[in-house]
Amino acid sequence: SGEMSSQVRLKLLPSARCLFDEPVQVKVAGLRSRQVVTVRVSSTDERGVVFSSSATYRADGSGEIDLKRDPSLSGSYVGVEPMGLLWSMRADALNKRFQKTNSLNPHVVKFSVHEEWEGRMLAEATNERLLIGEGVRRLPVKEGNIRGVLFTPPGGGPFPAVLDLYTFGGGLSEKRASLLAHLGFVVLTVALYGHDDMPKKIKEVHLDYFEEAIEFLKQQNEV
Repeated sequence: SGEMSSQVRLKLLPSARCLFDEPVQVKVAGLRSRQVVTVRVSSTDERGVVFSSSATYRADGSGEIDLKRDPSLSGSYVGVEPMGLLWSMRADALNKRFQKTNSLNPHVVKFSVHEEWEGRMLAEATNERLLIGEGVRRLPVKEGNIRGVLFTPPGGGPFPAVLDLYTFGGGLSEKRASLLAHLGFVVLTVALYGHDDMPKKIKEVHLDYFEEAIEFLKQQNEV
């Protein structure tokens, strides 16, 4: 009945907005006692590839499900795994890794609760997983040969510095660098090729590029 689904609540705790690497507690309330439901999760990466997962749970006597306590009975994972719906997500295309390189847009994950057997939706919620923490500064770098992005924590420092060589696959990835900056590191993530005015492909890596990047980091006031 329509009344039942309007009472069902899907809660993401402590908040529906969190940092990309922070756990979120998933709770469902307002179900019938011992009702079996499917929770589905989906997210689209920067190339438009959809990743999804689903799992089936049985509510307790008061019609509640808590993923910290309740096991998945079947689906993308089984057993008690508070973040299982996130780490078990798979692409709808073969051999695709989740691509999230831009730090400015949050990683958006949609949660929904359905009647068993892929039935109608009872409740939904959206989790925004932010890559840039409060006060972290982001500065694109194009100096000498260096092409990359510098992330600086809030405050004056001095902070330890990290050179992030995440992208031997070409292009630039900001995800790890921006999260490390939130933890108190000045991080320069650099591209080797396939970014901005750099060559599309390279045959060899010149180590003096990294030396130049380290010198650039040493010159930063916060380091």
